[in-house]
Amino acid sequence: VRAKSVVLTTGGFVMNPEMLAQYVPQLDKRVFALGSSHDDGTGIRLGQSVGAATKHMDQAFMTAPAYPPAKLLTGLIVNRNGDRFVAEDSYHARTSAYALEQPDCVAYLIVDSRHVEMPAMPLIPLIDGWEDVAEMETALGIPAGRLQASLDRYNADAARGEDPEFHKAATYVAPQDTGPWAAFDLSLGKAFYSGFTLGGLAISADGHVLREDGSVIAGLYAAGACASTIAQDAKGYASGTQLGAGSFFGRRAGRTAAAKAIAQHVPVTP
Repeated sequence: VRAKSVVLTTGGFVMNPEMLAQYVPQLDKRVFALGSSHDDGTGIRLGQSVGAATKHMDQAFMTAPAYPPAKLLTGLIVNRNGDRFVAEDSYHARTSAYALEQPDCVAYLIVDSRHVEMPAMPLIPLIDGWEDVAEMETALGIPAGRLQASLDRYNADAARGEDPEFHKAATYVAPQDTGPWAAFDLSLGKAFYSGFTLGGLAISADGHVLREDGSVIAGLYAAGACASTIAQDAKGYASGTQLGAGSFFGRRAGRTAAAKAIAQHVPVTP
């Protein structure tokens, strides 16, 4: 089939094991793939076959939301060293992206007896509860005194309604000082993470597929999840970002491709 313009809108590559292994090995068997069976990278590979550049191929959306209920966000999310590393009220994919950057991808949500409740979507498992923080540190493999220090610092700030370390919204700032304390597991391989790819073909604002030097591949356009546009990493992703980008750049690519094809049409004189 020959055409003056071709628009690729074929989705990402979360269903292509070979491409995942090459570009985003973190999306392995421990992460549930979000996508259709056709998100196999076909469009990206077609573009690459004619010299297209790609962007952010090593980036993926991966998440295991800890909430609802929202009161769980009053707790502390810490790594295996007992240190906080993110504002707990961040969008769940942003929180998860930071969690997966921690040593061995280990992270825990710690809440006290006044704020503990089972998540509405049980994607992060409850590990256990402890009457004593020192016992919890031992059970979780956290160096002695480190989690207690984080709790003491957080509780002192929370008593004033503040979170100077990570600037969590005041709505979600509350002392976690009433035992027993519970720990939920946000670690990769323990929590139920799901995800999809964010990388794709490099395109212009009008949907032209680009080469590495920024030049346009004539007649080739792309939009949707096979193109790299707004969503560049999980920390900056929010629900629906790919839908918005797909519809916006899809319209621009379609109009540009159609205009180019019409301009190139030369009527044949009988």
